[in-house]
Amino acid sequence: MEKFLITGGAGYIGSHMALLLLNQGNEVKVLDKLPLEEASRLKPVLDNSNFSYCQIDLSEQGKISYEFKDFKTIIHLAASADISLGFKQSDLDLKQGTLLTYSVLEAMRRSGVKEIIFSSSGTVYGYPFKIPTPEDSGMILPISLYGASKLASESLISAFCYFYDMQSWIFRFGNIIGKDSTRGVIYDLVTKIQSNKSELEVLGDGEQLKDYVYLDDCMEAMLKAHNEANERVNVFNIGSDSNISVKEVVRIILEEMNLENVKIRYSGGPRGWLGGGWPGDIAKVLFDISKLKKLGWKPKFNSKEAVTKAIQETLQNFA
Repeated sequence: MEKFLITGGAGYIGSHMALLLLNQGNEVKVLDKLPLEEASRLKPVLDNSNFSYCQIDLSEQGKISYEFKDFKTIIHLAASADISLGFKQSDLDLKQGTLLTYSVLEAMRRSGVKEIIFSSSGTVYGYPFKIPTPEDSGMILPISLYGASKLASESLISAFCYFYDMQSWIFRFGNIIGKDSTRGVIYDLVTKIQSNKSELEVLGDGEQLKDYVYLDDCMEAMLKAHNEANERVNVFNIGSDSNISVKEVVRIILEEMNLENVKIRYSGGPRGWLGGGWPGDIAKVLFDISKLKKLGWKPKFNSKEAVTKAIQETLQNFA
């Protein structure tokens, strides 16, 4: 048995990670700002004797330092999950991303915790200078405040690791999709078509190519790297080794729903060089995952398979 503390564990990835770790026989504690009665995603784990929960503001270093004690590894997932919100509120990702990461790291320093697993994002790369994009792709210039926050958090983690003898595993995600997701392109498109089966608005021109990762693949990659990689700062892309277009995602949705003659209305073309359908969107994304492959991990699902499976599961939730 190992002991894991998950920040933001009431969220999408965090709740599923808690369930996976508990099923493997580990002890899991979740810290989240939500009251437990509102943390509906955690219902499957509430009766597990190895699970505990604490509603807390992660900016309160003294309080979270106390909660961190006796834990070996922090899985830091807490952050704003919607890139578009940062466009409307420019300090959101700073407060809910970078500053919370600093608070977590400082609490680790105070309580003597030495390991952090961090959910970063492929948005740190901004416009990719190389496709497929490797972890050491050169200049990293985010084009969204979300991506900037993640990159700043990575830098803080690296500095704390070298200053205070910590160790980190940083994961730059593709588009994580899967069972019971309530945000992202699949959920948004299915929600739209459920309300109007004659017309569907799609952001951008539909030619955007994305790297979609099924949730289970993502979690398995994280735990594999944590067990196998032993540098002081370990940075990995998590992708599916493939990408598909938004138009293809739309086609699969309509096929799975047995809908024909739906008018597809695209909201416009790319925004600037390699730009996608909205501020902060990238038109072409494909991650080099050779570092993870060398550890013996590979995704079970490519992008098309992951998208199809996630669409089927999303439609079941609407049934």
